[in-house]
Amino acid sequence: MNNIRCFKDRRGNDLLPFISNRWRCEVVAPLSSVRIGETSRDSVKKRDCVDYAKWVTLFVGKNESDCKKWLDTNRKAVLKLCIPYDASS
Repeated sequence: MNNIRCFKDRRGNDLLPFISNRWRCEVVAPLSSVRIGETSRDSVKKRDCVDYAKWVTLFVGKNESDCKKWLDTNRKAVLKLCIPYDASS
């Protein structure tokens, strides 16, 4: 069975989970549909569509230390992808 562990912020809230089993470890995050290209920015600005969060596997490694290394090097990009798109008027 899968074992899920999460990164914690300074308040103790879960941020990004690791999903691991015997053969591999995955980094999973809720990404903005606009930022990954599933929803058009113009449609969100016109209020025809809504930006939603979609859980996506970002990296698959052999063990947890590979996933932590990858996340340490790509933390800024991952956090930017997790921020919902704001359609300011």
